[in-house]
Parts: sequence; C-alpha cells; structure tokens
Amino acid sequence: MNVLHLNRFLSSGQTKQVFSLIREQRNLGINAQLIMDGNPTYQTLSRYKHDLDNLDARIIRSGDVTTLKEYAKEFSPTLIHAHCSPTYSLACNLANKLQIPFTITCYESANRQEYHYLQEAAIIFCTSAKIANKLKKFSAKTIILPHAVDLQELRPGEKNDPVKIVLFFQVEPAKQKAYDHFCKAVDLLEGVEFFVAANKKPKSSTARFLGWPDDTADLLASSDIVVGTGRVAIEGLATGNAVLILGRTFQGLLQPEKAAQKLPDVSGLSGADACYKNIFYDLAKLTQNQIYLRQLQQQGRKLAEKQFCNTKLTRRMIDVYKNVVHNNEIK
Repeated sequence: MNVLHLNRFLSSGQTKQVFSLIREQRNLGINAQLIMDGNPTYQTLSRYKHDLDNLDARIIRSGDVTTLKEYAKEFSPTLIHAHCSPTYSLACNLANKLQIPFTITCYESANRQEYHYLQEAAIIFCTSAKIANKLKKFSAKTIILPHAVDLQELRPGEKNDPVKIVLFFQVEPAKQKAYDHFCKAVDLLEGVEFFVAANKKPKSSTARFLGWPDDTADLLASSDIVVGTGRVAIEGLATGNAVLILGRTFQGLLQPEKAAQKLPDVSGLSGADACYKNIFYDLAKLTQNQIYLRQLQQQGRKLAEKQFCNTKLTRRMIDVYKNVVHNNEIK
C-alpha cells in the first residue's frame, strides 16, 4: 500500500508526531511518503533537517498543486492522509482526481469552513475525545487515535536530586497568563531545578531558558516533572515523569491510575484559569513527597505502554487504511 502524507511545518508537537508515524508505518511494511506544504524559514528547515533527510520528504510551496500532482504521479498513492487543515483541500482535490480515498487527522478542533473536506474524507482520526465530540456530525467515520510515542526511543533515565521540572510551552497571547503564573509558582519552590523550553523567555528568577531544543529525549529521561500538553505530555509519561497539563488552562496533575480507565485529556483547554497558588500546591505535593512522586513516575511509564505505544496505534491506523481502500475498490 502506498500512502501519501501531506503536512505543513507547525511549531507544535504535531510535526514530530507525523514524522514518527511515517517511520513506524515504514517499519510495518507500508510504503509511506511525506510531502510538506508551506514556506518554512531557514531556522525551521535546520531544526527538522535530520528528520526530513531520513524520511526523504519532499517540500512544496504553499498550495503548489502542479508540483504536488507531479510527485503524486511518480509515487502512485493508494490513499492520501492529510495532517493539518491547510492540506485538507490539497488532499481532497488530489484524491478526487486520482479516484482514491483520503483520510484526515484532526489534532485540534475543526472550524466550519473545513466541514466540506471532513464530509469528503473517508475517515477522520482525532487525537482526543474532546476533538471528536465537537465533530458529532461526522461521528460515523470518526476514530480516536491519540498521540503515540516510540517507547524504545523514549525511556526513563536516572533520576537524581534535586527534583528537575521541565516546562515545554508555545507562548501565544491566549496562553501568556498560564506561562507567567506557572513560572511564578516554581520560583516559590525551594530545592528544585527548573528548565523552560519555549519560544519566549520566561519571567523567572530560577528558570534555565533552553529556547526550542532539537533533541529532548535525554532531557526528558533525566527529569522528574514534565509540564505541557499533547505529545509533550505523552513523552513525559514514556520517560517516567509525573506530568502536569498546562496550556490555555491549568488541568493539573495527570493521574495515571484514572487515565488508565479512560483516555486522558492532555489538551490544556478544559481546566481552570491558571493561578500560581493552585500550581504551587500541586508542585509542592510532588516535590515534598518523594514516594508519591516515584509512584506517579512508574505509573506514567505503564500508562504510556498501555495507551500510547506507537507500534500498537500505527497498526490500528493501518487496519483502518486497509478497510478504506477495500471499500473504495468495491464501490
């Protein structure tokens, strides 16, 4: 099966997720090809150069339909998979021209302007129940597949004192308050190390600002508490960390025991407004109780193995692909 993936360079963990998915699909016997649509900066290209080269990914200018068709003719896809809203129209139009099905992944809530493409798609993958619930109109073809991580690549490392807190954050106007309040809360703690990976320097007297690090596996493996949303939260679990969900809102501590019964919401959209007092309280519970912290870390790794294994979730996606292609052939 030849699967053509369409994506655009984004600053979130979504880009990394797509790279990981394509690698795993190839490991499982799928001939997967990636085309990145957009006009990336030199800095962005440098950041992703290693992955792009390893995947032999193609890059086209935004909306360059002519070049896309040329690549598609060369590749002869069986199915197209669009991973972000700017590529939905490209996938839909190309699929109609080639008379093949296409699927979509929604990493965030869709808007009504995108409903036409959701209607045309054979399957809509959603990374959370929260996103799927907003697409009830398309519930018959909606499948929840969360962010997945490579459990061999991401493993717990040695955890040494002092407690290490790592915040991963894409700062934007709607999230500025949460960013500031979290940093204020950590500054009130004693005896911890605080690292911030973000696109904007924090207002903090204790933080070590990392910018956007290219490789975070070692940092995550040696940390104790990881803070963020989406894929970052899942990577934190996989590397044996306690995880706090902080995005536009503060959802607090991710409880692995509860999450094992129901897919956890790691969106950072459904909690309360961030307040440094509440954040400080949750952090203090972890930093002042080593036994509790170590229990959460062990449970987090087990949760990642159960619900977020890249191999398991990619196999599920491939099974869906096969059904979609089969149904298209018998039409």
